[in-house]
Amino acid sequence: MFSLPPVVSFLAVLSVVVEVFILFLLVASVAEWRDWKRSCRFTRIVDRYSLPLLFTITLTATGSSLYFSEVLGWTPCKLCWFQRIFMYPQLPLALLALWRRDRGIAPSILVLSLIGMCFSIWHYGEQVYYNLYPELITVCDSTGVSCVNAQMLAFGYMTIPMMALTAFALNALISGRMVRRISV
Repeated sequence: MFSLPPVVSFLAVLSVVVEVFILFLLVASVAEWRDWKRSCRFTRIVDRYSLPLLFTITLTATGSSLYFSEVLGWTPCKLCWFQRIFMYPQLPLALLALWRRDRGIAPSILVLSLIGMCFSIWHYGEQVYYNLYPELITVCDSTGVSCVNAQMLAFGYMTIPMMALTAFALNALISGRMVRRISV
């Protein structure tokens, strides 16, 4: 394993903490869904602060990707760009929704997050597959950057696509809860 800059190590730890948060929120949401009228304090807090959470998640994800490429000089691959395409628009949308206190943005965030999740899963799957079969590694485009190279690896599984997947999953879960609240 190679040494990671302190900011990248912090972001990797933050991603793991967010994954644990997602697990708790998912379990609480399923339990709440089974007993429609009851909600736990945890989900009520998440629902109350859903707009600031969405903004914070998208700001952190966007800032992190820019830090990786502009400060550390890690060239994004083609699949990283697709993930950025679905994360970057969420930042101004979440900021506008926060400013206007408008939860009506939830369906748009949900769709962008679900599509972004698909690209993150595909990208992470490619990294795992080619880690098992390194002789098959090729470049993706004319830049010479390969989608299967992991510029960072933390905790044996945390790569940039996994970080993006974590952010997309939390945004999808929070915005999905918002959509459900809007429709009820």
